[in-house]
Amino acid sequence: MRLIRLMARRPRPAALFAAGLATALLGNVGVLGTDAPAAEPAPGVTVTLPGDDNADGRVDEDESGWSCRTMGNRLCGGDVPPECERAGDAVQLCATVAARAPYGWTNADGSTVELPDGRAMIRDLDETPGTAPWADAVAALDAEYREHAPRA
Repeated sequence: MRLIRLMARRPRPAALFAAGLATALLGNVGVLGTDAPAAEPAPGVTVTLPGDDNADGRVDEDESGWSCRTMGNRLCGGDVPPECERAGDAVQLCATVAARAPYGWTNADGSTVELPDGRAMIRDLDETPGTAPWADAVAALDAEYREHAPRA
């Protein structure tokens, strides 16, 4: 009788979540565990991905299926300061440096160093944005900040 009562009860959310997670994991094991080649579409059959506006088989940054929060450099429109627009692979570090407020420190001899905000320091770099020397200069600005920034 107790078994019948347990079977008639609605499933709890935790049990549903656990069952779904187990199903997903077992499904991935089945898919990832095979060495079979990917199925090719039959000749004349067009395969399109959701959000692949130009139907070229991949979702590019300017297409409706692109998610700037989860794909690419994970920076969206207004998240990229103008100083970092041509940063190339260093865009994430550039945006981090650009977001920093002015700071300074006092040297052992008593002299002080005051630096402007990150955007001004990036604008003052002599290197061409997007090049390896420019990325190295941005990394040096980041290292200097990490060495001298006040600790909270």
